Parts: sequence; structure tokens; C-alpha cells
Amino acid sequence: MLNYIKKHTPNLPTILLILMLVVPFLLYYFARAGSGAGVNLCLVIMGAVMLVAMKK
Repeated sequence: MLNYIKKHTPNLPTILLILMLVVPFLLYYFARAGSGAGVNLCLVIMGAVMLVAMKK
């Protein structure tokens, strides 16, 4: 599946870098707002982005 994503997404490193920079700000926003579901969602997204970036 990862090979399929790499093949069909030419700017994958750029997209991953932007997500790595944006997700912590969203995490902070949800933490300040008191949204537990938002924090959990951001942590899952951050983990997935890091997993794909490290796998690459």
C-alpha cells in the first residue's frame, strides 16, 4: 500500500513535512479547547504521519 501511495503522490515528502508542522499546532488548539477527542485524533494523525515518514 505504501508503494502505491509513493507511486501516485509525487510530492509526498512535501505533504508529510507540512503535516508535521501543522499537526502540533492543532494538537495545542484542541488541548487548550478541552477537546479530548480532538487531542486523540491529532495524536493518531501525528503517529501515522511519522510512521509513513520514517518508513519512507
